[in-house]
Amino acid sequence: MDIRSYFAYLAKKHEIDRRSQSRKLSSLRTFYKVLLREDLVKSNPATQLSFPKVRKEVPKNFRINETEEILEFESENASEVSEIRDRAMIEVLYSSGLRVFELVNAKLNSLSKDLTVLKVLGKGRKERFVYFGKEAVSSLQKYLEYRNVSFPDAEEIFLNQRGKKLTTRGVRYILNERRKKMGWEKTITPHKFRHTFATDLLDAGAEIRAVQELLGHSSLSTTQIYLSVSKEKIKEVYRKAHPHARK
Repeated sequence: MDIRSYFAYLAKKHEIDRRSQSRKLSSLRTFYKVLLREDLVKSNPATQLSFPKVRKEVPKNFRINETEEILEFESENASEVSEIRDRAMIEVLYSSGLRVFELVNAKLNSLSKDLTVLKVLGKGRKERFVYFGKEAVSSLQKYLEYRNVSFPDAEEIFLNQRGKKLTTRGVRYILNERRKKMGWEKTITPHKFRHTFATDLLDAGAEIRAVQELLGHSSLSTTQIYLSVSKEKIKEVYRKAHPHARK
């Protein structure tokens, strides 16, 4: 089997991107490892190929007016517990930049008494602290008044109607339902709130090292991706504001 020709064929004929090529190469390497272990082949030809460099995509975030529109939206059932929970969840996502798996696993006993600080377990089981602003605290306090009466023994903060913790899939479903109610074409995802959190902080002049810590990034280069987003915003402001840039 000529693996080089195979990947050239995939790239040219099927226009498979580099990320997909990397996954296929990883699968082939694992496959040949099994064959080697069973003495069915003498070598692993997949190790002769290097993983293609995957370009880091610039993260997509909400514009300020879009964020406000999502946060201020109230459905016809705004007084229902599930809606109160959903609003608190959205405020928390935007206020803290939590990953969705960190959100659903967040424990009530890891929350400070004044609801402003949460200790979370992130990637690689690394602990960090995230912080909630005034709006998030207010929404969270309102939700917890209902949650703590109905399910006082539950560990996680965000629960479904049966008192079980929300799943990551459940969170995505909730956000997609809100998008439909708002009549939006754009997607609303947990990670988009994380991107917006980071970009808004950098736009406001926050130190990149502080943003790295808040996001729980192990590498500064990951956080630096958001700088390119901020630069694009600066360019946009310049083009709209400078007399000789407007055409």
